[in-house]
Amino acid sequence: MELLVVIVIMAILFTFTTLAIRGTSPEELLQTEAQRLDRLLQLALEEAILRGMEYGLEFKSNSYRFLLFAENRWQPLEADRLLRERALPEPMEFELEIEQIDVLMEDDDDKDDADKDQEAARPQVFLLSSGEITPEFSVRLVMPGVATSYIVSATANGEHQAEESEL
Repeated sequence: MELLVVIVIMAILFTFTTLAIRGTSPEELLQTEAQRLDRLLQLALEEAILRGMEYGLEFKSNSYRFLLFAENRWQPLEADRLLRERALPEPMEFELEIEQIDVLMEDDDDKDDADKDQEAARPQVFLLSSGEITPEFSVRLVMPGVATSYIVSATANGEHQAEESEL
């Protein structure tokens, strides 16, 4: 009986050790980021409806941020813990398509700090207080050397999803 208890304890410890050592694969990292973006999109849309305010979503090639329309201009949500600006892990990138047209995005690394401070926030996607998302968009999360990608897409009626896709 004692030997059986020791074997069970050793099996449990071995399982925890194996789970702790296992690293995150690039596919899992892509899936996590896609699901995070999809859930944050849902949160921002719900806040837009509840507060009766207009939100925006601005994509860069390696980051994204949510914006709020207040005082007649778009303002980043810097103080919001959940809807703050988020950078993608290296070397992950976005490929944005708005209404089935590919959009070229600039990279934050190409600008110096003075240009970043002077640049006005310009969202590509609007999350309206009516529950609509305009324009319809899809953004693909890709990583060089990985055959799998994830697409987060949204339609005008506010429906959105994150799904796996092959390149």
